[in-house]
Amino acid sequence: MKELDDANASLKAAHDERERDYEEEISKLDNAERDLLDRISKLNGLKDETAKRYGNEDASDDDIVNINAGGTIVDVKRGTLCQLKGTRLEALFSGRWEKKLQKDSSGRIFLDVNPTAFQAIVDYLNELSISAEDDPPQLPRVNEEHQHILDHQLELFGLRSSRHPESTVLNQKSHFDLIHDWLGKGDSDFKLLYRSSRDGSSPITFHSKCNSQGRTVTFIETENGLILGGYSDVSWSTPTSPYNPHRNPHRRSIGGNTSSTQSHSNEAFVFVLSGEHIAAPCKLISRDGSNIVNNSGWGPTFGRKNNISDLLVTYGNVSLNIGKSYEALPFGDAHDLSNGSFKIKDMEVFQVVEKPGNKTDNESESDNLRNKLLQVKRIDKFTDNINQGINTKWTSLQSVESKVLALEESFKTEEQLVCSLAGGSTKDIISLNVSGTRMTTMRDTLMVIEDSVLARQFDDTKWTDQGSAKRALKEWEPEDVSKWAKGIEGIPESVAESLKENKITGRELVALNIDGLKMLGIERPGTLCLLIDEINILKRANQDHVTLIEHSPYCFGLILDYLRLKHLHAQGLAKEPRLPVASDPQLSRYQKVVKYYFPGDSSKLLLG
Repeated sequence: MKELDDANASLKAAHDERERDYEEEISKLDNAERDLLDRISKLNGLKDETAKRYGNEDASDDDIVNINAGGTIVDVKRGTLCQLKGTRLEALFSGRWEKKLQKDSSGRIFLDVNPTAFQAIVDYLNELSISAEDDPPQLPRVNEEHQHILDHQLELFGLRSSRHPESTVLNQKSHFDLIHDWLGKGDSDFKLLYRSSRDGSSPITFHSKCNSQGRTVTFIETENGLILGGYSDVSWSTPTSPYNPHRNPHRRSIGGNTSSTQSHSNEAFVFVLSGEHIAAPCKLISRDGSNIVNNSGWGPTFGRKNNISDLLVTYGNVSLNIGKSYEALPFGDAHDLSNGSFKIKDMEVFQVVEKPGNKTDNESESDNLRNKLLQVKRIDKFTDNINQGINTKWTSLQSVESKVLALEESFKTEEQLVCSLAGGSTKDIISLNVSGTRMTTMRDTLMVIEDSVLARQFDDTKWTDQGSAKRALKEWEPEDVSKWAKGIEGIPESVAESLKENKITGRELVALNIDGLKMLGIERPGTLCLLIDEINILKRANQDHVTLIEHSPYCFGLILDYLRLKHLHAQGLAKEPRLPVASDPQLSRYQKVVKYYFPGDSSKLLLG
């Protein structure tokens, strides 16, 4: 009997231990989920507080937002600007910062940006608003001369990170961030080597463009919406000679077939980002170290076991048997991925190139935060069904935290963006007439390079034009309005008192007509006519002062765009901009204009 009692005790102990392990795993999942929900609640609370303090409570998606983008007027609905949630652009125009946004003298929101690039972004958003979810527009492009400026704006407004390649397959920022996290090699550039929609689906073309290129990442989109791919730190190649183990000990032939070789790597992985039955993005590493297959008749191929590859591309199709050489999916519903073939909609191969540190302050902080993401914890100590359930939950939590982190990062940079790009006083908006072309910018932009002619000309401690020596009409308080009225000959003092009692500001004053004045209790016809006449004089006197710049709009525009980017860089909102590049017909003229405004050594800052 003792033997049986001992066996029962041992069985109960094993059962109790398994129960404790299970309860511990469930507790970890519950705690992680609760932490995420708390972070979401805290973030929403901070947004609500900001909206109460600075926001427009009546903001609506149907509002028409009037924007002065570098001198060009752009009118667009608020909902169009805010449709990409979590971006800086959405934050800027959401309404919660409305009271802090800088306005020009006509009350338009002012952005010190290149208008051509900004209009391209608005055109993209207009197209996005009428596009189906499965057919989104590509990110905007402009002429080659302005493309680098547009790239800066896309990054500035959070529509694309400098970490992200121009991909036709991947269009979610969170997916790009995950790829970077999984690479774990610091900041990297992605150079497009091959795109099947552009280059064709022949394996020969793939190898001609991708062989001997070092580290690469492959993105695949199938016709049924599956997004997946793989990373290799080993160069692709085309076997052309009999296998020689002494020439490359990390490669081995497959089944004696001299046209195929398999390369060993400890870093290669395959990944699945989205698609039907895909609970969350996941990275799958090799289980046996045999990761990359090179075959002249195949495209990128990952894994090979018993003559079956985990991912094999050939002539526009991808065959999937995930779980052979690489880890199996952590969730159990996507059976097609372990035994299926799909038609490829598009496939891209990018070379991964490490680049020197040139991150903005915000990107460096983001990287530090992103390293704290939940790690997917693969569980294999319970039954298959329980393991799959737990692993699926961990993978989902990782995906959700990635999205929450992106929202947290975006909110942290909102106020900096508002203050640096769209904050400030109306008097610091400088209107320029560049040989007939209207350009508008900020005083700080023109002064970003010290000791330049522009910096001296627009120094508000020395320069009295453009309202720098007096308060802008739109900024007048009721006391200023009352003082103005008292100074008008023939106007009774009671009029000034009425304006003050009704708290009429400068912005409201210029909007008053005869009916409005009567509502304030001013009834005498002569007084009404005199007031309307004086208000019109005031309007004309306070119209934007425009400074004439007698130089080529093309040349001065190049200078101004560079100064804008330099100013953003100084604020930590953009990377160091490249030097302006003038077209050959304008090069000599551009150099002269630069040397005029930036004499001596300072011209080297723009000319190199």
